[in-house]
Amino acid sequence: MKTFNLILSILFLFVFGSTVFADEPIRVLTFNILCAGWESEPKQNHAWEKRFPIVVEVMKNFPDGNGPYDFIGTQEPANNPAKPEYHQVQQLADAMTGYGSLFAPCGGKPDKFSLTNMIFWKKDRWEIDPNDSGTFWLSGTPEIPGSNDWVEKNKGGERCVTYGLFHEIGSNGRTGKKVYFFNTHLNVFVEIARLRSAVLIMERIKNRKAKDAPVIVTGDFNALQDSPLIAYMRGKPLEFDGQTFTPSLPLIETFKTVYPNSPELGTTHGYSGKISWDKKIDFIFTSPPLKPIGAKIILTQKDGLYPSDHLPVDAVLQWE
Repeated sequence: MKTFNLILSILFLFVFGSTVFADEPIRVLTFNILCAGWESEPKQNHAWEKRFPIVVEVMKNFPDGNGPYDFIGTQEPANNPAKPEYHQVQQLADAMTGYGSLFAPCGGKPDKFSLTNMIFWKKDRWEIDPNDSGTFWLSGTPEIPGSNDWVEKNKGGERCVTYGLFHEIGSNGRTGKKVYFFNTHLNVFVEIARLRSAVLIMERIKNRKAKDAPVIVTGDFNALQDSPLIAYMRGKPLEFDGQTFTPSLPLIETFKTVYPNSPELGTTHGYSGKISWDKKIDFIFTSPPLKPIGAKIILTQKDGLYPSDHLPVDAVLQWE
C-alpha cells in the first residue's frame, strides 16, 4: 500500500508539478516609499530609520494587504552608496529575503545619489528573463542613462522605468505562463513630460518581444483617476504636441475595476494622517488575460507613524 501511494505521489508530481501555480492569482503591490535623505532628519518623526521596519512589514508580511506578493514596484528608494544609512536599495534588497530585485539609478550613475524604481519578484514562483529586462529613461533618448530632455533645468529630476519579462516556474521548471512587469514614477512638476512618458511606456508595451505575455504596470503617475493621462492608459486617445495618440493595448486600472462605483481613497497624505478622497495618484494596471479580482489601499501605520507619505496599493489578478 505504501509503495502504491508513493507511485501515486510521484505520478502527481510528474503530471501536475510544473503547473502547481496554474490556478494561483498574481498578487501585486505598488509603493512610493519616500526617498531617504530628503527628509528633515532627525527633526521629523518620519525619519527613515523609524519607517524602514514598517515599510518591510507591508512589503514582506502584508499585514492588511493581499500578499504574499508576487511582484512589488517601489518608487523613490534611494541609491546612495556614500551614505549606507540612506542606501535604501541595499537595505530593502537585504530585507526582502526570498525575493529577487532589479533597479537602475534614474540619474544614470551607480556611484551617485539617485532615485530608483526598484522591482521585486517572488523567486520561488518567477524567473526573470535576462535578455528581456532592464531600464529605459523617460526622455527623447530612452536608452541613454540619466537622459532627461523633456523638462527645462532638470525640473523634477531624471525619470525612468524598470521592467522585466518573468516566467512562472514550478517543480519541473517553467510552466509556460509569463508576464511583463513595468514600474515607474512620472514627473511631479511638468505635465507635458508626464504625457510623453505615458506614450513612451505604451509604445514599449506595444513593441514588447513576447506579444502573448500580459503586462502589469505599477507606479506613482502624479495624475488623478479622471486625468487625460490615466484615461489614455485605459485606452482613450490623448492629444498633445499637435498629435493624437491612441494606445494599441488599453490597460485595466485594477482598483476602479474592482470598485467601479466607489469613491477612491487618496494615496498621498504628507504624514498628516488626513486621507482625502481625491488624491489617488498611485496605480496598478494590467492587461488580459489577467483580470483584477481584488484591490486594496493599505492603511498600515504604527502609533500614528505611516511608512511613507504615500499609501501602498495592492491588487489580486486572476488568469482568465
